[in-house]
Amino acid sequence: MVLKFVFELESNNGVIEKILIRAAKKLNVKLGLSRDLKNLYAYVDGNEEDIENFSRELSKQLPMSVFLKSLNAEVVEEFKDDFKREFPEINLPPCPKCLSEVKDPQNANYYNPFHHCEVCGYKNVELRIENGELNYKKIFENLGNKLKNEGKIYIQTMNGKFEVTTDLENAEQIVAVDLAAVATYFMSFEGDAKALGSIEKPLVNLKTNLNFKKEYGLSNPSFLVKLPDCMVLELLCEEIKNDIKLLALRKSEKSEDFSFEVSNNDEIPLAVVTDTKNKDILIAKGDRSLLPKFEKYLGKDIYAYNGKYVAFSKDDKTVIYKTDENKNSSVKLPFGGYFGVLNQWNLQEKVTMGFAFYKENENKIMINSPKFGLVEYIDFEFKFNDFNEIFASVKVMNETGVKLIENFKNKHPELFENALKANLNTKKRGIAFLWGLIGIVIGLADSIDEAYEKLLFYANSAMTKKGPRIDYKMNGKNLDPLWAIRTAMSFKLAGADNYLLSFGVLESFAEFLSNTYETVNKESPLEGAVIVGDMFEGEFLNKIYTYIKKNFLTYTPKALPLSGAIEAYGACVIKSKS
Repeated sequence: MVLKFVFELESNNGVIEKILIRAAKKLNVKLGLSRDLKNLYAYVDGNEEDIENFSRELSKQLPMSVFLKSLNAEVVEEFKDDFKREFPEINLPPCPKCLSEVKDPQNANYYNPFHHCEVCGYKNVELRIENGELNYKKIFENLGNKLKNEGKIYIQTMNGKFEVTTDLENAEQIVAVDLAAVATYFMSFEGDAKALGSIEKPLVNLKTNLNFKKEYGLSNPSFLVKLPDCMVLELLCEEIKNDIKLLALRKSEKSEDFSFEVSNNDEIPLAVVTDTKNKDILIAKGDRSLLPKFEKYLGKDIYAYNGKYVAFSKDDKTVIYKTDENKNSSVKLPFGGYFGVLNQWNLQEKVTMGFAFYKENENKIMINSPKFGLVEYIDFEFKFNDFNEIFASVKVMNETGVKLIENFKNKHPELFENALKANLNTKKRGIAFLWGLIGIVIGLADSIDEAYEKLLFYANSAMTKKGPRIDYKMNGKNLDPLWAIRTAMSFKLAGADNYLLSFGVLESFAEFLSNTYETVNKESPLEGAVIVGDMFEGEFLNKIYTYIKKNFLTYTPKALPLSGAIEAYGACVIKSKS
């Protein structure tokens, strides 16, 4: 009897595969593995009892993953095993097996924070255990008691040194002891729970609810929230979970309460849970549990960079990894990002539209087709030296522009004067530059960089699903930024608050991009949209992905963040064709 498991799985980093191999080895059953672009297939050959035991063991060991979309099983005739069992060594939060062992008083690894296995753990942790009888249970009891009594401790975790405190104000991250605590204090839904509870343990931006505001006396609209993502935090939360439900983390230089050697520089993933029907989970940034990554061999030995990320094609695969060096590729980021995704999903011979948007690099909408090649459809390049130039340009647009500037000057004289004095020097380009301008004129800050970041914060914290419609209009083959600026000013005049207005700025541009796709698709059918670049995060990523996903296929970097590693891989892809 052969039972075939079908895992719809984007990642090929080996997490699910290694758990399957471990379970089969433990039960001494025959296991075959195979995969295609979309699915991982596991074949279990044995009698009915063998298969029942394997299924039971798998249910205990198998974690949730942000990359695992579905799991099905069926009885088949053919046994298949053509998957090469070679996996990258990644840093990964604890797997279910290790978590159960460290909480079992009868297990040799009881309360050992350095316990790991062939699936999970941190490969670059240097243990400093002088005494084999070191009582870790007592250590974590003491840490928990100090936290309860003093409200603050300084510890080393697998992801850096932190001040861990019960004072949640200005927290850089919040650790919830479990999903029940998340449900109690935050507005979280099914997709959020899956992301938080996955083995990747990403950060998720969650809005606070009334319980949070009443109990903690804070008006913070949202926080970056995660569950314990290493054994240190896991065991600490085990000690305090009956008394403390939420902890604030702030980066620190100190770790006098619990210290060990670790050289982990991985960035914790930041997930965006979309409003799509299936609540798709996208990784906006971060590389822990994602790198190194194996991709297909590109036909010849070649390498390319993007910042600290490297892609190296050799022998039978391409390895994407992170280094301490910082190098720039000769391949422009939008092209690297677009072609990296195209190659990952085998889209080179399909007609697609690519949205490649970067905060400090070019913003482009491109179309790639096997017949015409790459077409740069829309660029987003504009620059203003000061708001004198902007206000003067709005005035000459039409009579309404003149009235708008006068009304704004009279009703919001402070905002008007501050905008005139604002510093527009920045590395921001394209849409990020435009949103910084809007942030300045509506009073969020007096510099492009700060105004941009605050506009994102307000938009991501807004308690709304719909914002005011900001005008994004074309001027030939480029966007005319003045329409967006003037409609934002109009809504500010009408009394729109900064949360609602900021949300509208992001949402309206996402809708503009979606409408652009639909317009082209009606004239010449497209086979999918590619979304890539570091501008895509938070509500902006959610909205553009959700709008397009309603009716069309949408592709993002496969088991990678929206920017960083994918451009290095794409640069390698482009070089391989030369």
